[in-house]
Amino acid sequence: MNNSNSTRSSLKRNTIASSLYELIMNRSFWLVFTLTVVAFSILVKLGFWQLSRADEKQQIEQLLQQRAIKPLVDIDSLKQGETNYNGLLVSGHLTAIMDKYLLLDNQTYLGKVGYLALQLMVTQQGQYVLLERGFVEAPLERTKLPKVEWLSSDLNVEGRLYQRSSNPMSSDLFFESGDVARIQNINIDALSQQWQLSIEPYVVQPTMVPWPYPQPWSPVPMTSTKHIGYAVQWFGLSIALLILSSWMLKKTLCARRPQ
Repeated sequence: MNNSNSTRSSLKRNTIASSLYELIMNRSFWLVFTLTVVAFSILVKLGFWQLSRADEKQQIEQLLQQRAIKPLVDIDSLKQGETNYNGLLVSGHLTAIMDKYLLLDNQTYLGKVGYLALQLMVTQQGQYVLLERGFVEAPLERTKLPKVEWLSSDLNVEGRLYQRSSNPMSSDLFFESGDVARIQNINIDALSQQWQLSIEPYVVQPTMVPWPYPQPWSPVPMTSTKHIGYAVQWFGLSIALLILSSWMLKKTLCARRPQ
């Protein structure tokens, strides 16, 4: 009886080894194996990339929280060459520049589609800055632009600064000339060239109440929590791929056993 069991176990091992050898010698197996390894590596790398992005966003969120409780600073006292102005609270005296109006296209607010209205202002020290008027709903016809109550006088402003993150897929200004210019992205370098003026690399969003237009505030378009969620998804997909690949390998080996 023992000899019979031993014989069957030995035969089973030999059969599996033979099936595995045949599989390894199959070119299709190596193609599928290579694609699986590449896909697994990509999924894992995407997961770790999302975790690194989450860490970066957490640092930004902490910085914004710290700046939110700091006192206002004079806008003319800001250091030149600062790389991150997001969340800085400022005050200052601004003068409106006539005929320098912008409508940032493809904006949404509370389920409505429209524009973000911006206009050019100048500080007491002669620095040109963009001031946000706020969100305005778009007319039904694409060819028509919404009417905006632009500032025509001086403004003692209290507000916060923000910078739009650069989109590697689309960062061009796409300046459409007119009494009010329509743009697709806030590209201040390109806008400076268009208007032949040196414009500061941030937008001033007033925080005074009341204000005629709603003002979306999203200095961090995607939070650290969302990045962590995406990381979990990528790691989950990599584990699912590993399990599926193991199951397919086992099923293939079983199918190759002689009956």
